[in-house]
Amino acid sequence: MDHKELIALISQIKKYARPLEIAQIDHLFSHGLQEDVFIELEKYQNPDGGFGRALEPDSWNPNSSPITSWFAMTILRTLDISGELPMVRRLFDYLESTFERQYQLWPRLIPSNDHYPCAPWWNFQHDSFDLNPSASIAGFVLKYEKKNSKLYKMANHVVNQAIKYLKKSTTIEVHELRSIIDMANDLISANRHDLMNEKVKMLILTHMEKIIELDESKWFSSYAVKPSALIKYHPSLGSDVYRNLIIKELDLAMLSRNDDGVWKPTWNWGIYPDIFEKASEMWIGIIGFEYLRLIKSYDYIKK
Repeated sequence: MDHKELIALISQIKKYARPLEIAQIDHLFSHGLQEDVFIELEKYQNPDGGFGRALEPDSWNPNSSPITSWFAMTILRTLDISGELPMVRRLFDYLESTFERQYQLWPRLIPSNDHYPCAPWWNFQHDSFDLNPSASIAGFVLKYEKKNSKLYKMANHVVNQAIKYLKKSTTIEVHELRSIIDMANDLISANRHDLMNEKVKMLILTHMEKIIELDESKWFSSYAVKPSALIKYHPSLGSDVYRNLIIKELDLAMLSRNDDGVWKPTWNWGIYPDIFEKASEMWIGIIGFEYLRLIKSYDYIKK
């Protein structure tokens, strides 16, 4: 990809993207302010400190939820922040108040999801407790929260649960593994080598190898586990190991865009067709930003 092609791609993505993703794209390529991303992201934060309001386009529940708050964390991770940022402090208050002590995790689903349009996988179920998104949330907390706080101790417990789960599991579902990888990258960044040592890193890489789809013909025709489902930027855990596959995915991604030159989601709700069409356009901006981030971090642009 040369610079001219990159500019054209960005232009097409921006036609569909929300102001939030436009601010992210502008910041990614150094001519936009980080503050603009904060301003747009704050529009999705509720008074209780959590995030909702269809920030994650497959759930149109305006109320705060741990999964939508996790989605906000994936955006915050792309920025230069501290744990003292008011947005983060409010988020941490929400996370402390929603931790389920019975399960020692944050719930993935909440009852009020059923009152608003959403993908079927976001409908409430009572047993919706696993490491998606709890492991990812816990990593973010350990990186940015004050040590020995109540929330820090909650998150530390979740991280230890996640590491035990890694050791006993034969295979791990992709969204849970993505959550664990988020956690791992946060712990590495925070120099928590006591938790994220070489043995644990190798365990994660082994699990990645088990579920990444190697048949590239499936990457853009079905809901397959593409390399980019687990590797979001370089350098990060596994980004060197899977460099060649990521570059191959980028090559194919450029050839797999629709007639408008963008990527639409490969999934469908099967219900609420009008709402899903709007959600699908929102996803174009998100998917586009994720590919642009890989393009930049892997230096995919020809000089």
